[in-house]
Amino acid sequence: MPALIGTYEYTLDPKNRVFVPPRYREALAAEKGGHFILSMGFDRCLYLFLPSQWERLITDSKDELQLSHKGKQRALRRFIFSNAMEAPLDDQGRILVPQVLKDFAGLRRDVVILGSGTKAEIWDKRSHASQHASGHKLFRQLSDKLDL
Repeated sequence: MPALIGTYEYTLDPKNRVFVPPRYREALAAEKGGHFILSMGFDRCLYLFLPSQWERLITDSKDELQLSHKGKQRALRRFIFSNAMEAPLDDQGRILVPQVLKDFAGLRRDVVILGSGTKAEIWDKRSHASQHASGHKLFRQLSDKLDL
């Protein structure tokens, strides 16, 4: 399973379609997958999964989504899986972002798609700028503690 990496800027068209980076489309083709999985993500972004990554999340979710409060665990699983959708590519390499997901992430015209290892994230460009600044600050703070 390839890691999804890189940062790409695109424009959401009037029909709520956005291009998927060529590298991610190639990874989907290599898996012989027919669609990505698009879901709500943390921090008001959308998650874009390759089929293999989504299957791993389903398989490993008992461990990764483990909370001590079982009611909260069920609610979280319900929220994640009920708000996920198949996102097939059109002939031009775009996916449709359903209105409910667009609204959740506050997507306007300019979006950023970035690799986050086991998934990609789709951000409104302005929201991403704020998150990126916070991440950069944290990176600087941790540079004395971690050796990457």
